[in-house]
Amino acid sequence: MRRIYESNALSRDDDDPFSPRDNDDEKRSINPVAASHALLPKAVRRRAVDVSVTTDRDEYAPGEPVALRATFRNRLPIPVSIPVASPVPWHWAVDGKVSAQLTPPDEPDGGSLFTFARSERKVFTRTWPQSWRVDDRHWDPVDSGDYEITVSINTAIGGERLLTDATRVTIR
Repeated sequence: MRRIYESNALSRDDDDPFSPRDNDDEKRSINPVAASHALLPKAVRRRAVDVSVTTDRDEYAPGEPVALRATFRNRLPIPVSIPVASPVPWHWAVDGKVSAQLTPPDEPDGGSLFTFARSERKVFTRTWPQSWRVDDRHWDPVDSGDYEITVSINTAIGGERLLTDATRVTIR
């Protein structure tokens, strides 16, 4: 196809509607992020993305790392973008502590978008070392018991319970 355009075998005429133009590509494409905001209400956007979190097992020995898998899936056959509160589009938490930190993490200001192509699935993996992060160099081990691991999109468009999922693990 590129050879045809470079060989000048096609005549180009901006006045003739049946001949190709130099700027045809610009007129045919649309910005999917702008289209998502313009065409989809917030209620539809928040229901379009499915959030799930899984672990490889339900029970772990003390000190054994917990591998978690966060999956975000666009259920629609069109692109979707969700505004997020910071450049960090999603969080994982253990018993409500984001990234297993005792103090909330510092996040840069400024919103961003978590964008999905049509029917796109994004999968992320994280590991929780069964400890609470006290500061940059110090971690305290957790006690035996049940812990809830949650994953959520960092958004303020309402209906947050739709954009979050949780699972429970037991440390024996």
